[in-house]
This record gives sequence, structure tokens and C-alpha cells, in this order.
Amino acid sequence: MATAISKISDSDWERTCAGYGAWKYATPLPPEGLIWSTGGASIENFLVLGDAWSHLVNHFVPENATVMDIGCGCGRTARFLIDNRWISRYIGFDVIETNVKWCNKFLGAVRQGVAEFYWFDLHSAEYNPSGALKPHELRFPAAGRSVDVAFAASLFTHLLEPAAKHYLAEIGRVLSVRGTAIMSIHSNPLPGSRFSGNETRIDIESAYFVELAATAGLYERERIDDFGGQQVFIMGTTA
Repeated sequence: MATAISKISDSDWERTCAGYGAWKYATPLPPEGLIWSTGGASIENFLVLGDAWSHLVNHFVPENATVMDIGCGCGRTARFLIDNRWISRYIGFDVIETNVKWCNKFLGAVRQGVAEFYWFDLHSAEYNPSGALKPHELRFPAAGRSVDVAFAASLFTHLLEPAAKHYLAEIGRVLSVRGTAIMSIHSNPLPGSRFSGNETRIDIESAYFVELAATAGLYERERIDDFGGQQVFIMGTTA
């Protein structure tokens, strides 16, 4: 089976989607290989899910907000968020270097000083098999209690259990007192299991995800049972 990075070429970060222009004042589309790496089977799917997630995130964005996009990919949601003038700082990071280079070239320049994109050389069998850094060693690029909205769109669907626990702990660390965390999961683990799968697809029992989040100081505010085929949890910090 092809991995998420199998269609990416080294030069993809320099290009935009074939057949679509990079028009002045319009955010360009990434090339096919990068769209594929986000799970987008088509440009339509890429745009529809990015738009939907931006509406969800924007609903919880307060004025003068810092927003963190955990697993930003090639900017599927960022492209819709960076023009929100209530967002004073957007932080996106990802495990696929080409995605981050593309975002810095084509999105970071749109709002210089506001949009930041970072690459971390994290090991992932699906997304970065040669990565040198273990996922549980990652420290999110933000100070404690400094992020007002942290969101992870289809990220926990690819994290092994130790990494998932660590990422929840980091979300709990960076989330502000007024902050909101928005995270999606697949919620159908194998019978008799609360957490199953590999980095291609992870499933977590809903109640177990809530328990793991609670150990990180996060509590459930709201749940959306179907959002683009995944279950979404909206959480706040107990601190």
C-alpha cells in the first residue's frame, strides 16, 4: 500500500497545482503530491474539508488569538485561517518537510509576522520513516498557556499511543486558560481493544480518549459525532 508521502517529489514545495494559477492576492493550491499527503483524494475533498475545519476553528477564535495547527500538512486549513484578522499569531507544524517548505513559500508570505510554519524531523512509519526525533520528545513551538485555539485535524488518527499521550500533554501545557482544543479521532478500535491500529490509521475508543485527555488537564466541553467521517472533541483546560 502506498504511504502518504509516496507521491511527493523533492521539487513540490516550489510548485503550485497544475492547471490552477497562482493569481495575485489569491492563495494558490499545492501540487497533487502534497494534497495526497493530507488524505485528499481530490482538490474538491481538500478544499471542502479545509473550509469545514476553518469554520469549526473560527467559531472558537477570540479576539487577538494565537492559533496552533498541530499537523498542518500543506495548509489545508491554514489557507482559510490566515486572513482572519482576529488571529494575531498562527503556528503550524508538520512532520513532512516538503509540506512545511511549501507553506512557508506560498502561505507564510501572505501574512508575514503572523503565520509561522515549522518542520520537526519526527519519526513516523507513514509520514517520515527516516525521522531522527521520537514523537514523545517533541516540544510544541509555543510557551505555556499561550495558545487560545489548538486544533488537530486527523492527527490522532495517525499517532501511536505513547505519542498520543504526549501530544495531549503538550496541548494541555500550551493551551491558555480561555483556550479551546479541537481534536478528531477515528473511534472504532478492534473488538476488546481501546486503542488499535498503526500510523496509517489509528482508532481510539471515545471514552478512553476522554480519559487520556483528562490526564493532560483537558476536559470535554462538546462532542461532534460526525465531522468529515471522524469524531471531534472540543475541550478546555482545567487549570
